Amino acid sequence: MQATIEYEQALAMIRQFDRPTRARLVAQVVQELAVGPDDALRRSNEAWERLAQLREDFARMGPVSPSPAEQLELDRQHRADLLEGRISE
Repeated sequence: MQATIEYEQALAMIRQFDRPTRARLVAQVVQELAVGPDDALRRSNEAWERLAQLREDFARMGPVSPSPAEQLELDRQHRADLLEGRISE
C-alpha cells in the first residue's frame, strides 16, 4: 500500500512539470531502463580488466627511482636547506 501512495505522489509531482521537462524525465527513465543490469555488469568487468592491464603495464616498467617516499625526503631536505640559507635558488 505504501508503494502505491509513493507512486501516486511522484506522479502528481511529475504532472506539475512543464511538457519539455516531463519529456526529459521520460527520456532519462527510458535510457536507464534500456541499460540493463547485464550492460552495467559488463562495463564494470571491463573496468576491472583495464585496471589489471594498467597494473601489468606499470609492473613491466619496473621500480621508480627515486621512489615517492625518497622523492618526498629529498624535497623536504631541499626545502630545509633553502630555509636555513645553505643553498640559494
